[in-house]
Amino acid sequence: MNNDIILTEFARVINSDRYQYTESDIFLMENMQNKIAVFDMFFRKTEDGGFAVVSGIQEVIHLIEVLNTTSEEEKRKYFSKVLEEEHLVDFLSKMKFTGDLYAIQDGEIVYPNEPIITIKAPLIQAKILETPILNIMNMNLGIATKASMITRAADPVKVLAFGSRRAHGFDSAVQGNKAAVIGGCFGHSNLITEYKYGLPSNGTMSHSYIQAFGVGAEAEKEAFVTFIKHRRQRKRNSLILLIDTYDTIHIGIENAIKAFKECGIDDNYEGIYGVRLDSGDLAYQSKKCRKRFDEEGFTKAKIILTNSLDEQLIRSLREQGACVDMYGVGDAIAVSKSYPCFGGVYKIVELDEEPLIKISGDVIKISNPGFKEVYRIFDKDGYAYADLISLVKNDKDKEKLLNNEDFTIRDEKYDFKSSLIEKDKYTYTKLTKQYIKDGKIDKDLYDELFDIMKSQKHYFDSLAKVSEERKRLENPHSYKVDLSSDLIELKYGLINKIKNV
Repeated sequence: MNNDIILTEFARVINSDRYQYTESDIFLMENMQNKIAVFDMFFRKTEDGGFAVVSGIQEVIHLIEVLNTTSEEEKRKYFSKVLEEEHLVDFLSKMKFTGDLYAIQDGEIVYPNEPIITIKAPLIQAKILETPILNIMNMNLGIATKASMITRAADPVKVLAFGSRRAHGFDSAVQGNKAAVIGGCFGHSNLITEYKYGLPSNGTMSHSYIQAFGVGAEAEKEAFVTFIKHRRQRKRNSLILLIDTYDTIHIGIENAIKAFKECGIDDNYEGIYGVRLDSGDLAYQSKKCRKRFDEEGFTKAKIILTNSLDEQLIRSLREQGACVDMYGVGDAIAVSKSYPCFGGVYKIVELDEEPLIKISGDVIKISNPGFKEVYRIFDKDGYAYADLISLVKNDKDKEKLLNNEDFTIRDEKYDFKSSLIEKDKYTYTKLTKQYIKDGKIDKDLYDELFDIMKSQKHYFDSLAKVSEERKRLENPHSYKVDLSSDLIELKYGLINKIKNV
């Protein structure tokens, strides 16, 4: 059995579906490989009907970096094991990415049908990236977006991502925790996420730790005292005791109080101390624990709540007045449990400057043709008012926007749904950035993506510019994402051309 393919990063490049290589073989045989293709990666809807949070751009760029730095010999070794077409193996072994990559940065808020990533490259180069890009982006977008929903429900209480053990494999655990932080989580529990991204990991204790000291109240107290004794002087001096192994109210909280007193831990302790509740009626128990802590003078003791939490349960706990200083959320974030398949797609929209379109009986699947970019328009109060998807070239609405002139945005299906954007009453920003040009990575922009906390700050800054009614977790107020007039004309011109044939 040959397992060496899993030992190299290049395996991620060819972690693909076979049809992309079957089609590439045909393109090569038909001498189509040098046609310049434009592909958009976007999504059609979110779980709550609102926005998504971008994560994964750094990993996609790294994917292309690996493609360009892997030796011809190594490429040939792997391609020759999975492809029978020798001429295609030879072509791919020598191939490097020579195109362009445009993207909306990690941490940005985005909406359905907006091109998050655009690849402009020779056809085969762009084609074989489809599955690897979607594999990265669907997981990252799904987790960052779910983290956003949960942290918004919890606000102002912080959320920790504790879901590595439920994640769908290694990459999902590592990248997923990073995505959760970008989406608003205060921290995470994964060691490799800390190693790779420099994000400190957090943790408390497990039930098995307590059970290792025996059964019953005395054993639990011994476990607590021993934990405090060895952890109080550590750099990570968080003394959070898990108190529901036997009986939260009658045994656990009392043992925690006794252990803290015995070890001299009180409100003067420089680190964090407190308890975690992981079962039972969390609202009821948290109130009882808060009362006991306050009665004993432990007013700074923290209460962390865990146990299969999601945004609905967190909202319910808030409504019940639960006493909580932090939530630990596992699988709801780690696998975006209620919406596990994000549904991002990768569609060709142009070939040799000829716009292309996909038509479907399912209207949501009709693609937007042409080489495009995205602009965000803000009202006079600084709130995001609308996004404009425009053509890169020869777009009148975009030119008016850039020149701060009056222009009208309208729903592509309903002419009466239109808005006049008046000069001097709006500002704008271009969301689309070019990260790779002619195969060369923009190092400054790329390096920014490695600063995960900067990406998180960008998310929080973007979130602050979203009106409250558009941040609702249920039936959020709709946000205008409009095509420019020239793009609408192009789209429906192609549809009419097809229908009238």
